[in-house]
Amino acid sequence: MLGGSSSHNSLVYNRGNRRDYDNWADITEDPSWKYDAMLKFFKKAETYKGICSVRGFAPTDCARENGRRVSTFDAYLKPILRSRRKLHVVKYAQVDRILFKGKTATGVLYTRHGKELKVRASKEVIVSAGSFGTPFLLFKSGIAPLGLLHKTKISPITYLPVGQNLQDHPGLELGPFTVDHPSYFSNLWSNLTTEEFEKYIKSDKEAILSGIQPKAQAFIVSSAAKERAEHDWPNLELFIIRLNYDPINPSSDIPTNEFYVGMFVGRPEYRKMNFGSVTLDTAAYLRGAKEIERLAKINYKFLQSKQDYSVLLDAIQTCLRILNTKAFQKIGTKLKPNRKCAKEHPFKSNEYWRCVVETTGRNWDHTSGTCRMGHGSSDKNAVVDSKLKIIGLARIRVVDASIIPQITNANIYAAVVALTEKASEDIIQDHEISFIRMSNMFGNRDNITKPFFVS
Repeated sequence: MLGGSSSHNSLVYNRGNRRDYDNWADITEDPSWKYDAMLKFFKKAETYKGICSVRGFAPTDCARENGRRVSTFDAYLKPILRSRRKLHVVKYAQVDRILFKGKTATGVLYTRHGKELKVRASKEVIVSAGSFGTPFLLFKSGIAPLGLLHKTKISPITYLPVGQNLQDHPGLELGPFTVDHPSYFSNLWSNLTTEEFEKYIKSDKEAILSGIQPKAQAFIVSSAAKERAEHDWPNLELFIIRLNYDPINPSSDIPTNEFYVGMFVGRPEYRKMNFGSVTLDTAAYLRGAKEIERLAKINYKFLQSKQDYSVLLDAIQTCLRILNTKAFQKIGTKLKPNRKCAKEHPFKSNEYWRCVVETTGRNWDHTSGTCRMGHGSSDKNAVVDSKLKIIGLARIRVVDASIIPQITNANIYAAVVALTEKASEDIIQDHEISFIRMSNMFGNRDNITKPFFVS
């Protein structure tokens, strides 16, 4: 899909906390990842009309304009799709393997309409297949942990911890909460009229289709974070959502007077203990399976830390206190019990809430970290260096959420856009240096051009 997950995500745009990026700089030993250095890349990508909240309560900022989604395809690629002479977008194609000559990437092998094709790279190969797609492409190309390559009999290019360090935000959708009257919440299905479609097509900001994303959010410092004196680094995010499905029973019809509160642990403790992983099902691979859905073995290792459990329970209690305020009680806000947990435990008891966490807990599709960035070849947990180059190889980088060393405390969309802006500057600088060297060596001849991505 052109634009990747930005073409179908929930639009939420949060930079995260400055300490997230300062932490990246510590991990990589590269100050260019500090928040103060990264700020220009956020601003380069933004036409900001929000308030950029990183603590407390605020409206939700979204990647949209005039009520419509703005994906990375819309913002970056579409405007130059027909005018950039050296840009070629090949649709309906699946990259199968990266090609190498020794330790140097030379191109990719891909399949289109059942036909196997090759494309050569004149400068370098940039892998941006996402936190699941990228590791699987690297696995099949011979870049993986030693044991995996040995079992699958894939010819090794290099041994690196690809697929390790899998991270996401553990959380849940708490509810349903009911209010006195359906008019307090818009209902997508009952209001999906011809008139609403026309309003949306005309980019009417008031159209119901222009505002179905979360409306309000809060960044909270949990009791555990306060004990660690991390008062300026929230580790909980809460947001009100009006679901058009029941997360417990998706096939049921939701009454129009119900809403949920989404919540997740922004800085999960499991990352300090034992990260998750995504790896290849070697038996399925040897049987000839090619689809990632059949090959993937994923283990998030969520809630293995008692601390994460207590942080989520803290989030639930914070949520209940908020919904017990005068503003919410004025509209008659009430929590309906979870049927399964209410049968087994007293309503709102500690045992009841643990049951809710265990039965409705989920990840928030903020998958990251599977090709972890580090400080170079001496970092045994790293796949790429701080310039996103794959360690030990030449002319190949990874530029997507998989390089994130530790997940930010918020939705990762903004972080991925910013790290991509930074990577593009690094790439341009590398190749401009090569261009200058060539110019000095051979003279500024007409047949020596800058890289294709320089306007």
